[in-house]
Amino acid sequence: PSPPSPSPPPPSRPPFSPLPEGIVVEEVPVIKFTIIVTISAEVNGIDVTELEASFRSAQLCFAPECVLTVTLQPVEQSAARGALQAAGTVASSTASVFKDGNTLSAVRNANYVFARNSATQAGNILNQPVSEVDPNVNEREDTEPRAVAPPPPSAPPTPPPPSSPSPDVEPQSTDPPCFPSSATVQRADGETAPLSSLSAGD
Repeated sequence: PSPPSPSPPPPSRPPFSPLPEGIVVEEVPVIKFTIIVTISAEVNGIDVTELEASFRSAQLCFAPECVLTVTLQPVEQSAARGALQAAGTVASSTASVFKDGNTLSAVRNANYVFARNSATQAGNILNQPVSEVDPNVNEREDTEPRAVAPPPPSAPPTPPPPSSPSPDVEPQSTDPPCFPSSATVQRADGETAPLSSLSAGD
């Protein structure tokens, strides 16, 4: 019998949900900021949704320009110290923001401000029993797929408005009349009469 065909490899990234018309997925340049804290609790005892919301506010990472990723790892314990060391979780939160976005400066500043907090201050911000804050922020450039709207097509140049034809205007004669109506003439018999009183044949 022929061997069963191997199963296809899993996709490297989860597929995007159906996108609205005109939205495309592109690899875009981003800046990533990762901050790390140690929480005095087991992984199963941490509400990840609540923790993500707290990190999002602390790092000012809000969609659509910024994407937040939080990972939890149990603190490694040696066999010798296992009985003496309390349970702990390393929480790593990465804010990935558009490199050319308007919020990059605010996100960068928020991450470095958070890293300067004491464990107590960080615990109050995250609503978790934080035992340690890594004072270093891992800042790096990267690219990642994002659903973005393509730039609008460049509009064709606007044609100049058609020149409206000048309306037909009857040219007005500027020539003065031959004789003004008040002119007088002298008849052949020597009498003077106004020009307007003459009739044909005079």
